[in-house]
Amino acid sequence: MRTRRKNGQQTVAYHQRLEKSDLIEIYRRLWFARLFDEMLYDAKKKGRLRRGNVYGSRGQEAIMVGTTYPLRPDDFVSPIHRDMPVFVFRGMTVEQVMCQVWGKAEAPTRGKDSWSHMGDMNLGIVHSTSMLGSTIAVACGVLWAQRLDGRRDRVLVAYTGEGATATGPFHEGVNFAAIHKLPLIVVVENNQYAYSTPVELEVPTKTVAERAKGYGIPGYSIDGNDFNVVYDTMCEALAHARAGNGPVLIECVTYRLQGHADHDETRARQYRPVEEIELWEKRDPLPRYREYLLSTGLFEESELPTPPLDIKQQIEQAIAYAINSPDPEPHTALEDIYDESAGVSL
Repeated sequence: MRTRRKNGQQTVAYHQRLEKSDLIEIYRRLWFARLFDEMLYDAKKKGRLRRGNVYGSRGQEAIMVGTTYPLRPDDFVSPIHRDMPVFVFRGMTVEQVMCQVWGKAEAPTRGKDSWSHMGDMNLGIVHSTSMLGSTIAVACGVLWAQRLDGRRDRVLVAYTGEGATATGPFHEGVNFAAIHKLPLIVVVENNQYAYSTPVELEVPTKTVAERAKGYGIPGYSIDGNDFNVVYDTMCEALAHARAGNGPVLIECVTYRLQGHADHDETRARQYRPVEEIELWEKRDPLPRYREYLLSTGLFEESELPTPPLDIKQQIEQAIAYAINSPDPEPHTALEDIYDESAGVSL
């Protein structure tokens, strides 16, 4: 695969510049994301996980890995509820994330939440919001603060869903970022459904990426199940944003293979055609990437296990760690609500 730049010169695609060690790491991250999802669903079904909901991301692994792998350590990310592995990719331990899921005292939120509403600014992880469109506005605030501090090259990758692009905060955020040329990359995970609403009832245009025209920014609509396509597009977007040219919108077209969450599995079979599910099952990003790796001639079949058993063991150990970790004490429920350094407390 080759890409043609504006000057007419042909260059090797970004993914073709990766070393063999990178390819192995990418393959392992794809499997980590898949096993993370499968093992949490299994824990919920077997009663090992008794609180909260599990928001699956099976089939969307190429988006998480492809958008994070080319980032610098000092860049920001703002993951949403289907991006839990991103927290690990950006520096949190698997044990921390599992403690979050189990609502334990050692979790980043100290047991006050059991899913994705957490962050760590030391790692560049921005706390997400439940109203997904609002994550864009929060991202703008982080980048504006960086500009006031004299930093203009730290990119922030804000994830959102296709349904959220129809909300006011999404428009206000992208509009602000475009006007001030903030280094924001908006990754729209178009998995065809906002809960149970199909994409054709969410967006009037042929693609979500067409919304970018209204802001005068680049917009890409890509195959979100092809790691190489996601990675190459992300590299282009990063170069654009770091050069001071402003935000980029990337629509990653994918599919939500499960219900909205584990509580929606039965109902989801009613509003999604069986033929549609079967079609997208065949577009699974993991076997596609494995086939690509084998086609390079760099790997033997034995080098690409399905799955890597050590990753499965790592996740199981983290689950066991979380289950056996202490629950939060009742008196901590009102702690960390306000910034007490500002003189506000309960």
